[in-house]
This record gives sequence, structure tokens and C-alpha cells, in this order.
Amino acid sequence: MYDRPEKRVLPELIDIFGRGLRLRCPCYAHGRLFKTLFQLNDQCAACGERFEREPGQWFGAVYVNILLTCVLTFTGFTITRTFTSIAMTHQLWIWIPVAVLAPVALHRHSHGLWASIVFLGEGLYIPWPNR
Repeated sequence: MYDRPEKRVLPELIDIFGRGLRLRCPCYAHGRLFKTLFQLNDQCAACGERFEREPGQWFGAVYVNILLTCVLTFTGFTITRTFTSIAMTHQLWIWIPVAVLAPVALHRHSHGLWASIVFLGEGLYIPWPNR
């Protein structure tokens, strides 16, 4: 008769992490996280939630960025090492620049994912939206 809450948890988690990957406010998905390429908005334009509550809150995004970079580089290296006959020196010429440039390319999305993690841990001070 009633929809059990545990059935709605996984779709809600996917939605919240999707908001982070789309660089939107994790609360309602309307406000943008970034105002320029590398500059974060102070607060959400839609709900008014401040994105940074305390100094150093975004330090976790650095860990997310490192994790994404390591996974990308290791997976790519393993796939090319396993399924191609490219010499090791040539692979290093491919994957070292990827490892150097990936943190810059993944900067925005690591911040979005971290904002989602902070929201799930109730680090934001806005009430959870009722849907």
C-alpha cells in the first residue's frame, strides 16, 4: 500500500550525484556551482544555500580529484597494456601527460561530486527538499 522508503534511496542517490556531475546545486539542481571556469559561486541562485560554510570545506574535492585521476590513469594504462602491443615507453608518453592534465580537466566535476557528498552528509544547512 505505501511505498517503502528503501526503494527510493538508490534513485535519490543517483539523482544527487548526477546533480554534482552536472555542476548544479545538490539541493534542487537549479543553481550553478561555478560562475566562471574555475571560480565557484558563493551561494545557489535558486535556493540561496551557501556552498562553502567554513574555510577548507573544499579540501575533500582535492581527494576526489586525485581518486578520479588515479582511476582514469591506471585503468587506461591497464587497458592499453593488456589489449595493445604499444611499447612501454610509448605508453608512458601517453599516460604521464594524462596524469598531469587530468586534475585540471576534472577540477569542476570533482567539486560537483564533493558538493553532493557534503549534501548527503548534511553539511549544507538547508532543509532536505520534500519531493
